[in-house]
Amino acid sequence: MNLHLVDIALILSYFLAVLFLGVYNNRTSSASEYMLMGRKLTLPAFVMTLVSTWYGGILGVSEYSTSYGISNWVVFGLPYYVFGIAFALFVAKKARALKVNSLPEILVSDYGKNAGRLASVWVLLLANPAPYILTLGLILNYFLGINLIIAIILGALFSLIYILNGGFSSVIKTDKLQFILMFVGFLLILVFLSGSYMTPWELWSSMPDSHTSITGGQSFAYIIVWFFIGSWTMVDPGFHQRVYATTTQGVAKRGILWAVLFWFIFDMMTTLTGLYAFSYLPPDTIPSQAFLVLGHAILPIGLQGLFYIGIMATVMSTLDSNTLVSGITLGKDILFTMPALKRYSTRFLIKASMIFVITVGIFMAIWIPSVIDLWYTFGTICIPALLIPTLFSIFRKPLPRRAVLLNLTIPPLVSFLWFLFGKIDEWSYFWGLEPFYPGLFCSLLILILFRSTHKEASQ
Repeated sequence: MNLHLVDIALILSYFLAVLFLGVYNNRTSSASEYMLMGRKLTLPAFVMTLVSTWYGGILGVSEYSTSYGISNWVVFGLPYYVFGIAFALFVAKKARALKVNSLPEILVSDYGKNAGRLASVWVLLLANPAPYILTLGLILNYFLGINLIIAIILGALFSLIYILNGGFSSVIKTDKLQFILMFVGFLLILVFLSGSYMTPWELWSSMPDSHTSITGGQSFAYIIVWFFIGSWTMVDPGFHQRVYATTTQGVAKRGILWAVLFWFIFDMMTTLTGLYAFSYLPPDTIPSQAFLVLGHAILPIGLQGLFYIGIMATVMSTLDSNTLVSGITLGKDILFTMPALKRYSTRFLIKASMIFVITVGIFMAIWIPSVIDLWYTFGTICIPALLIPTLFSIFRKPLPRRAVLLNLTIPPLVSFLWFLFGKIDEWSYFWGLEPFYPGLFCSLLILILFRSTHKEASQ
């Protein structure tokens, strides 16, 4: 795609601004400041970083909203509001009161180091930056016309540069800018489409049933499993990191509720953009590129650059956050617990781990070139392992240690094997069940068995 020099200049200015904010005056004096900014995260900054880091797979949203219409909101919006509100009302204050630095620390305190290390493996997968490395690579590939693999590597390395120095402080400073840009970008294209093409009401009247149905033509079982994947919110390591970093418990609770409101607004904007893309663009348009193609087709010089900056801001805010969380998980929660590595500082191990995680993420982005498949795979396998043990610990009702170790081992293995055999059999899962369900069922079964055994032993 050939961009005008004005649009190229705007995009370059954005990259320079992010680099400046991420690097300038962001030195930290301790590992705690590097990971959580000294727990000084205020309400506005908390809301802005929570919102901006929740939408990294914007091309996945482009793919789904263009292909399935308002089902995009049902799959990628509604479940997260439900679990986000539940987290705010019932979990946020309790989680903030724990005074931990990462999600695996919660399990270490109740169930020991082995449980913490197992949990760290699943947290690493949940926080894996691969989907966002892929998304940024696809965008750069589209803009610059360079080889996709080279684009993936360049995008990943740029994001790594500015967070290595300042850690969480760098992430927060850049997230504030990216929060503004992502809303401005989509507002611009919607205003322009409403004025030059058709109003949202006219657009809705022109849509086929496939794009106005809440299922979008997908099976109900498939939609429901995405709803349960929304419970990702409860164990999302980036979500927890921001809660732990807030100044008070009240900020954590109020901030999440404000974030849900902004999630809703942005979901409406992206879903509506997907409907416009379906209506305006040729049928042979690649759905994952629909937002990019639409911006080029409809927007004038200058506004194109601003819209593309909004898309990139959406991706990069999540990419740098997940890279840092993964580095903390591997460096602090796994490597630093090994006696042979105790001579290294926590911060050194986190930085080394971020480099390793980015490298692995690059390979995964090349190996599984679909954002939605990456989301689905990670969520299906990891959530059944982490959900129940984490919530029971947060509510100070720890389970028997053996039950937790089994929960961190068997349910994810069952989900993975279910997923693997379904893939071998051309996505035909046993009994038509999505892999998430047998994993969650095993987790609940372990809970029931050990709770009933504990009651019998106490009588």
